[in-house]
Amino acid sequence: MIIREVKDMAGTRGIARFRGEQLNNKLMRNNHFDVANKINEKYVDIDFHAHREILEDTKIDVLVQKNGAVVGAGVNFIDITNDILNTNVAVDSSTEGTVVGVAIQLRKNGTEDFPLIDEDGDRVYGKVRETTGKYFLDFFSEVNGAEVAYTFTEAETIDFKYITRTNLSVIPVDAIVNGGAGFVADAVDAEAYMNLRQLMKDIYGGAGTLDNDGNANLGTSVVTQIANEVQARTDADTLIRSDLASTAALKGASLVGVIVDANYTGVTVQAVLSNLASRLKSTEDLTSGIADREADSANGYFQAGDFGTAEGRIVDLEAVADAEFKAQADRLDKLEGEEEEVVYEAVGGETEYVFLNGLAKPKTVLLFINGQVQTPGINFEYLTNADGEIRGVNFAPETLKVVEGTPDVLYIKYKRL
Repeated sequence: MIIREVKDMAGTRGIARFRGEQLNNKLMRNNHFDVANKINEKYVDIDFHAHREILEDTKIDVLVQKNGAVVGAGVNFIDITNDILNTNVAVDSSTEGTVVGVAIQLRKNGTEDFPLIDEDGDRVYGKVRETTGKYFLDFFSEVNGAEVAYTFTEAETIDFKYITRTNLSVIPVDAIVNGGAGFVADAVDAEAYMNLRQLMKDIYGGAGTLDNDGNANLGTSVVTQIANEVQARTDADTLIRSDLASTAALKGASLVGVIVDANYTGVTVQAVLSNLASRLKSTEDLTSGIADREADSANGYFQAGDFGTAEGRIVDLEAVADAEFKAQADRLDKLEGEEEEVVYEAVGGETEYVFLNGLAKPKTVLLFINGQVQTPGINFEYLTNADGEIRGVNFAPETLKVVEGTPDVLYIKYKRL
């Protein structure tokens, strides 16, 4: 081992520093950076315009609108090949092209999102179909809950929107305005029309119709029927209240039943009231005279007198008892809480001290020797009698001493039994 003596040269040498050539190429690693303090993007040169693959990989469905398509009478589909922007079929979520087989909404041309409705109140919708490179718009509606082809009974001009799947890098600038708004996104739900028909059936019954001729189909209007029902309910409620308020036989409380209970025998309110009244009268007879005392009690605590009610007499009993109990508790508290204080100067050689003024209450003994508090079980032990009551303290093998004429001083404080 070679040991070199390094002399103190702090005054002539500078702080050690890195030189530029020490930071070699490709020296920085991930572990050199603090994950809690990210590098600000202004220090990272990324050409986002050169990374369009992110946008190209992100597919999006866009609605393409076609207005003024003519549908002839007696047909259930039309050729829309010339209206298709991308003639490829979007066979899955990652393939761009036209989405086929998905229901698309239709509207009457020139109207504000008004859908086509079939004869029984269901919405007519379309589905795009591709066959050998050509595209068709097939028409459908529901009949008894099942999808069936819909055939136009007369010529109609319609507007529709079909779905094309593209990517974010080439999405048309007006895609959201023209594709996400209008009659497809915010069209009136077909359920609204179905609900109108449902409501009509609920009001008029199974034979009702939406004839739209301006004439009432009900002999009495719904408003009048409701008013009549309100009046009928009011009259019926008044009659019920009058019957309940009546004291005549077979009315009033005799109409109201009660639950079966072992405490009474009646099955109506009137019968139960009679049962309870009879029992109350019997109870009053039993308690008669309880409100007054004719003579003082034998020990003189309770005095004769009329207290008005049974409650008044009970209150008097409680007041006298409370006063006596309180007096006894105060006397007992003074007896149990009386404290003793002992100061004893040693003569030398004592290993214990026996209380001269009576036994001590457990957990109340404080022992000081020359002003220092002593710990039971460590510095001393309790002296107890056969009943386990504390009669003194023992600090053997230690002894009290007199040193150069100055005795140990024993100070004891406790509560006496």
